[in-house]
Amino acid sequence: MTAKRLIDSYREHPYRNIFLVLMGITLFDALFPNEFARGRFSNLSMAAILAAALWETVRNRRNAVAALVIGLPAIGARLVSAFVPDSELWNGSVLFVTTIFFGFLIWNLLHDLLWADRSTSERIFGALCGYVFIGILFALVYTHIEYRNPGSFAFPESGQVASESLESDLFPEFTYYSFVTLTTLGYGDIQPVAEHARTLSWMEALIGQLFLAVMVAGFVAQHMTESAQRSFMEKRGLSPGDDE
Repeated sequence: MTAKRLIDSYREHPYRNIFLVLMGITLFDALFPNEFARGRFSNLSMAAILAAALWETVRNRRNAVAALVIGLPAIGARLVSAFVPDSELWNGSVLFVTTIFFGFLIWNLLHDLLWADRSTSERIFGALCGYVFIGILFALVYTHIEYRNPGSFAFPESGQVASESLESDLFPEFTYYSFVTLTTLGYGDIQPVAEHARTLSWMEALIGQLFLAVMVAGFVAQHMTESAQRSFMEKRGLSPGDDE
């Protein structure tokens, strides 16, 4: 019965559970020793995030075949990357399949939030998952830009990123930079220098604000409205189908 209840809970609240997985992995990554987290764990955590998202996409059976075709190579590539040396060709291939899958996930998630029959609380968690996915997607792109063209970003002199850093070393740094940019916090310790790096940075900041203001805030307002209506009807002993 316990296992059945867990499965039923997951089916009822898939986006909530994916969001908790995202936050749990992020917290674990932040607290884990850097010697391990900056290489193998970064790829393993990415594979776990992709697997959780793929499971939900396939479970819904909408675009399940496309999700498997795109998602399984991305997950497999990340798992292999945790145990093989970095190389420009391999990293480029891994970035490509991972980016394509994240793009697919974001598109599929937004379509599901807007058109599928979901509770407003699940829509809120889904929108938050999309927000995190956008941050990770930009982090991947920034990482590859700096790896292919060192000097595209300026790091503080006291920073731990060297010019010969591997892509797996760079990803934690750009995960931090991506979410600082997405939330427009802007500490300024990492700065875009190259023109394409600057363009992507302001685009991410703009997307982050629009996503929060339009998508997340809209679902929160809808949830508050529905909660107020339910409370109003419960106080008067009315059911949802009753007319005043």
